[in-house]
Amino acid sequence: MKKVEQTVVVFMLLLPIVVSGQSADSRSDKPVFEGKNTLLKPEGYREWIFVGSSLGLAYSRTPGQGQGRNAELYHNVYINPSSYREYARTGKFPDGTMMVLELARSDVKSEPGLQGSYQKDFVALEASVKDSSRFEGAWAYFNFTEGGGKIKAKADPFPQNACWSCHHVNAATDHVFTQFYPVLRAVTPK
Repeated sequence: MKKVEQTVVVFMLLLPIVVSGQSADSRSDKPVFEGKNTLLKPEGYREWIFVGSSLGLAYSRTPGQGQGRNAELYHNVYINPSSYREYARTGKFPDGTMMVLELARSDVKSEPGLQGSYQKDFVALEASVKDSSRFEGAWAYFNFTEGGGKIKAKADPFPQNACWSCHHVNAATDHVFTQFYPVLRAVTPK
């Protein structure tokens, strides 16, 4: 084989690898909005950094009260990779941080040799976004769930007193409950 032909063969073999690498890197993991405040449902969030899960965790002034929607739901939380890397580097969540909360109904198995709780069905999808140029207080919270657990393609932010106020008071780091996410605590710069 001539040198030119060999170069062409090597190029053709490497082309799919180069193209797929570029497309993965060029995809943005940043929030996408329609208009001023309508967030489009994040795609591919299950490929993001999984920061933690909880079952029945809820802030309430009276213990045992106010856990209606949380008592039997697993809360799985993901963060967009670029914001995770920036947080690990600086200890700060940058504008463009998006965290996704996926809620799953719990169920219990109790049979010989197998006991415990597991995630059964996904029932809701929510997100938080940090964008100080777009939202008063920098953070906004969104619900992508319609009746019957159907997930919609876009969502408007909750009123500020719905989620923002609790995160403002109770979150350990810039409106994020890092106290419950060992993955984030492990990378927090000392």
